[in-house]
Amino acid sequence: MNSASIQSAAFENWIELLGERATTNGEEAAFEFLDDGGRASEALTYRELDQRAKALAHHLNSTYSPGDRALLLHPPGLEYVISFYACLYAGVIAVPLFPPQRARLDHIDEVARDCAASVVISTSAILSGMREAPRETYLEGLPRIASDSFEAAPDSISEFTPHAFDIAYLQYTSGSTSAPKGVIITHRMMLQQCAELAYTWGIDTDSTVVSWLPHFHDFGQVSGVLLPVYSGIRAVLMAPATFVKNPIRWLDAVTTYRGTHSGSPNFAFDLCADKTTPEQRAALDLSSWRMVSNGAEPVRRATLDRFQETFLPHGLPPTAVTPGYGLAEATLKLASGTSAAPYVATRFDNEALGRRKVVPGGMSPATELVACGTSTLPTEIAIVTPESGVRVPDGEIGEIWASGPIVAPGYWNRDEESAAVFRARVTGADDGRTYLRTGDLGFFHRGELYICGRIKNLMIVNGVNYYLEDLEATVVNCDESLRAGAVLAFAVERAGQESLVVAAEPRAGDLDPERLVATVHDAVARTHGIAPSAIVLITEGTVPRTTSGKLRRQQCRTDYLAGALSEVYRWEADMASETNTVAETNTATTESGSSGMPSMRALVQQGLLSATRDWFAEHPGDRELDESRSLSELGLASLDQMTLHEHLESWSGKRFPPELMWDATSIATMIEAIAGHITAADTSVGAR
Repeated sequence: MNSASIQSAAFENWIELLGERATTNGEEAAFEFLDDGGRASEALTYRELDQRAKALAHHLNSTYSPGDRALLLHPPGLEYVISFYACLYAGVIAVPLFPPQRARLDHIDEVARDCAASVVISTSAILSGMREAPRETYLEGLPRIASDSFEAAPDSISEFTPHAFDIAYLQYTSGSTSAPKGVIITHRMMLQQCAELAYTWGIDTDSTVVSWLPHFHDFGQVSGVLLPVYSGIRAVLMAPATFVKNPIRWLDAVTTYRGTHSGSPNFAFDLCADKTTPEQRAALDLSSWRMVSNGAEPVRRATLDRFQETFLPHGLPPTAVTPGYGLAEATLKLASGTSAAPYVATRFDNEALGRRKVVPGGMSPATELVACGTSTLPTEIAIVTPESGVRVPDGEIGEIWASGPIVAPGYWNRDEESAAVFRARVTGADDGRTYLRTGDLGFFHRGELYICGRIKNLMIVNGVNYYLEDLEATVVNCDESLRAGAVLAFAVERAGQESLVVAAEPRAGDLDPERLVATVHDAVARTHGIAPSAIVLITEGTVPRTTSGKLRRQQCRTDYLAGALSEVYRWEADMASETNTVAETNTATTESGSSGMPSMRALVQQGLLSATRDWFAEHPGDRELDESRSLSELGLASLDQMTLHEHLESWSGKRFPPELMWDATSIATMIEAIAGHITAADTSVGAR
């Protein structure tokens, strides 16, 4: 949808907008946060948000200067929202990140050094836990502020008045293939992105955003924190773990709060279809949903169709699910469909795609791609030859370049990379316009943008380009034990040429690895004319991902070459015979509890150990419970750990912080910590 009249409202900066919301929408609901049971636990009106943010801003003004950087290390909740808007009021540049855990402190410390952070802001509970952070880090020397220590603002504060091009926050990339980089987001970019998003999504005064996306990710930040305030509407938020552990919570919230707008990556739609029961779905009424944006990772037609088939009987409007495309370097959204029509998917000739040509249908095997809509003026998308920068003619594939007020000026303190990525010029153009090089390949067909894949995610064999995302889609669709988001294809050099390797996570259950490998091999060879040189089946839940859930292709490749994948079966074409490589695990058994512990605590530990064993037995993957090893060492990724967390909470009837699991160096210490937390709070624990 294009419109030359899209404007970023009558505001020069976000501070003016905040003041307007506090005055005009003061007593209206701004944000509500749901606990892991789906119940409202925190709420803010626009006036309360304004007052709490100004209270913290007053303290920041007394110590820090405009332009200083503040790390926001909050758990999911409204304290993050308050702290972010406080930074805007004070002119301090916010750096949204995830709360610290021991395994992720290195990433946070790397970001802190890169942006030369001046202060850490988080909740009292998180900051208390950070006292145990390793010394000799940049983080260790930073002052810390508890955002929940400031309730009331003074009668007046010295408000910072930013210019439109002043930096509001730094959106750090995941660093999945390189060092994390801070994308500069200005006040003008925020206003323009929200104006375009509100227009494309059809936001009005009756809209309600329902979101579980993490605030430190660009999708969650813009759609869940910025867009509601820009539009003066309510946002109902929950923690990512709440959704992942129990996807019905998201759908229940849409039903209860009459949610109209949401956004999620492709995997979330699969999770909703996989992890909700007919009984749960029977209680839903999704008729209020007007726009459910699928973005942040490759959009799969099969996923969209299955989600539609599953939830249309429960009120989901047939045009609500809408694919989109964007990236942090353009604030968030570059292109999106609308709810005016259903999503579109088109089959394109594989051989032509390999030659960067667009040929719908065809007699040879074809790849089905989902259309991602188009841009909203004044954002322009150009398709160019990546090697030369020349615009490609209609019917050809090129790199997606973007220009307009939502595009960032560059990365923080990285002039050389910024010039290469953000200041490209179309060869032969004399308008002086600069473009963002997205690194993605795509094309327009019948007015809509289609994404082929990353430039770096190409294999070139015998002069033919193979898009790894297309190969992965073929693998996903060839067997019901495989799913999107759990298959990675990558190239390795063998005998002097690029060879294809496929790593896949089969769903837990009865597995015939030889049959599955043969199915994958034949499907790829038949569809794309290239045969994998190796196929590796890995333990469910262990595919490498970034903190925001994106697949880490290069890390998977690195782990494969190092023999560090959690393999359950490996087949290689150049071996004399097929080789089974089954992951071995130690099976040490130790007694929980000790004679020196109170009897109730010992009983609880025994029960937790039994419940943990039950969970491992119900979630096979050629791994056995070894109490001397950590969850990560046993191959449990974040999704598995959240599921186990839910299982142990259900067994005990008590809530406990998931950090007790994530931070534990072994199963034994995890069980001891959980038992200590439970019995310290209440010695009466229900058992199954």
